[in-house]
Amino acid sequence: MNGPDGLDVAATMKALEALHTGHVEVVLSPDGIGFNASVSTICRMRFDVLPGSDLPPSVEVTGTWPCRDHKTLTSHLYAGLFQLDFAISKVYKQEELFPE
Repeated sequence: MNGPDGLDVAATMKALEALHTGHVEVVLSPDGIGFNASVSTICRMRFDVLPGSDLPPSVEVTGTWPCRDHKTLTSHLYAGLFQLDFAISKVYKQEELFPE
């Protein structure tokens, strides 16, 4: 099978943790009732922030699977981690290196 697997997801999580100095979480929850219900997904970074920091304590992106863009749950989560990295980069761009 082509595409990302669980090891790719785990490696990406560890890479994001090292890059952004925090802890990555992937949360899966049933969305709805019944056997054919979809799954709500959350990819979240919890930062190791010091008191008084301008960074938020966490950044997250959400999704629902199945979706039209990903055939497998693993590929959906893998894409979610890249979306998380992009969301984190937007938070950093809002930071001023030397605020007045």
